[in-house]
Amino acid sequence: MDKATERLLAMRSTAARYGHGIDKRDRDDVSSATRRAGELQRLAAGHRTQATNARTEKALPAVIAEEFLDLHDRETTGRRTLRQGEARRAVEHQQARVAQPQATQFRGPSRR
Repeated sequence: MDKATERLLAMRSTAARYGHGIDKRDRDDVSSATRRAGELQRLAAGHRTQATNARTEKALPAVIAEEFLDLHDRETTGRRTLRQGEARRAVEHQQARVAQPQATQFRGPSRR
């Protein structure tokens, strides 16, 4: 009978340690998940703020066009002129590249 009692006490002790280990791991997992959820909530809030700012910024040209028509017209004309100048320079650069003959590649000293 003593053997059986010792065996049962050992099993209870092992079960208690095992159960405690499971509880500790579960508690750590919940803690980690809670921390990660908080981080993701903060990230989501930041992204929502960025989206709101982007929508506001996108709507701003329409507000400017309505309230400051002269300023909007000057800006639009300036941007168009700038783009046309850039396009003209790109075409001129491309034409200059085509007009220049390609230089031959250097092949190193001749071996005579």
